[in-house]
Amino acid sequence: MNSKLIILALSLMAQTAFSNIAHSADTLPGAPDSANVNITNRYALPPSKVNIEPCQREALRLHPGVIEKQRILHRHGNFLVRFQVQADDGFDWFMLCDLATRKIIDAF
Repeated sequence: MNSKLIILALSLMAQTAFSNIAHSADTLPGAPDSANVNITNRYALPPSKVNIEPCQREALRLHPGVIEKQRILHRHGNFLVRFQVQADDGFDWFMLCDLATRKIIDAF
C-alpha cells in the first residue's frame, strides 16, 4: 500500500514539473504572446467585408429579385463580392461589387 502512494506522489510531481517547464518555454519573459498580438476581436470581419449588406442592397436596387449565390473574392489586395441575382424579369444577373466603395463595378 505504501509503494502505491509513493508511485502516485512521484507521478504527480513529475506531471507538475513537466507542465511548468512546458509553460515557461511557451511564455518567455519580455516576449509578446504571439497568439494574441494585434487581435482585437477574432470574430470581427475586416473593415472591407463589413460592407456586404450595402452591396446586397445596391445589387437588388439595380435588378430587383432574389440573390441566389454570393461569393467573396480577394483580388490584388481588394475584396469583391460576386452576386448571382434571379431578377423578377426572369433573367439571371451576375454582379461584382467592390466592398471598399460599396459600388457595383460590373453587371453581366
